[in-house]
Amino acid sequence: MSNTIITTIKKITNSTYLDFIGLAIVLAASLTLGYHNTEIDFTFQGTNYVFFLGYVSIVNTGFSMIGNRLVTKKNNFGNLITTCNTFLSGSIDYLLGNAGAILTYPVSFIGNYLVFKAWKKSKILRSIDFIFYRNILLGFFFSILLNYVAFKYIAQTPIDWKLFFAIAIPAGITFGGTFNTARMYPDNWFLWQFYNLTKIIQNILLMNVANVAKYAFYFFNAIIGYITWNDDKKTQL
Repeated sequence: MSNTIITTIKKITNSTYLDFIGLAIVLAASLTLGYHNTEIDFTFQGTNYVFFLGYVSIVNTGFSMIGNRLVTKKNNFGNLITTCNTFLSGSIDYLLGNAGAILTYPVSFIGNYLVFKAWKKSKILRSIDFIFYRNILLGFFFSILLNYVAFKYIAQTPIDWKLFFAIAIPAGITFGGTFNTARMYPDNWFLWQFYNLTKIIQNILLMNVANVAKYAFYFFNAIIGYITWNDDKKTQL
């Protein structure tokens, strides 16, 4: 790939207008398909309530999009946004049928916070090493264990193995990917690419339109993110 093309890609990666394009894609998809009107009726202590899931999910997706774009540009404020937004993401996933969310999202919260702390100390871009693979294995271990406990002992219905793996696999990838983000491996973007694909499948099953649009955009963002970080690693900008 020529230096001119790489320079152009890096300008796109670090641009502000791409942030707005990402938000526009999510909002357009959600509003056009009427996802903002999605509601969940529930009863608490004998009183009926309505939770405006569509609106809350769109807000959550917007914050997630901003956090992801800032991280791509190596702005640590993105990790702070992602950390704070974890609670909202977990609540939405739980309401959509992800029984494991009650156990897995606290791990995501801790992981994102540790990334935020790590970036405050160092932003050295690293090559793949043993820790990279160790983090991936740990991610899948925690995901499978926690999701099994949740689906087996917390969920009110028998284990739906299709849904279990559709949730456990992306969670394992995100755990490993989050752990590796702390060490800023450019090659970690390949892991996030696989994660984006599994999340697209998962959210199609959960019928979360806003997230399908979000992860489709993330798929593109991970490509340019890798190219940018990999080139920056050569010069350690």
